[in-house]
Amino acid sequence: MKQFSFSYRERLHLQKDFKKVFKSGCRLENRKIKILAYKNDGLYLRRLGLVTSRKVGIAAVRNRTKRRLREIFRTHKHLLEPGLDLVFISKPETASLDYNILKKTVLELLESAGLYKDKTKNTGTL
Repeated sequence: MKQFSFSYRERLHLQKDFKKVFKSGCRLENRKIKILAYKNDGLYLRRLGLVTSRKVGIAAVRNRTKRRLREIFRTHKHLLEPGLDLVFISKPETASLDYNILKKTVLELLESAGLYKDKTKNTGTL
């Protein structure tokens, strides 16, 4: 299943790409995580960048947090707007969250900004 892969091209690598998201991106934030989103009109790909500081915890905790965020992106990227560059910035509270709570938090932030469309939710029309 190609839609659930996470290829090299779907990651933010270059400093200029990160700077563009930091400078011009939309900021979505709560006390658990911060998300920066930038609509890149030239690309169809959805790309992800991760920022995790030492304040989050020791290396094992930071790596686990990044793995969880990558997995959330990988399994839900097909429901995101095309051409979207996302940067997830972890806060110390991010590491203590259960995976399901973290997933719910991230998806609610993206949905509140209109960047994520959950197709499993019923529209409520009869």
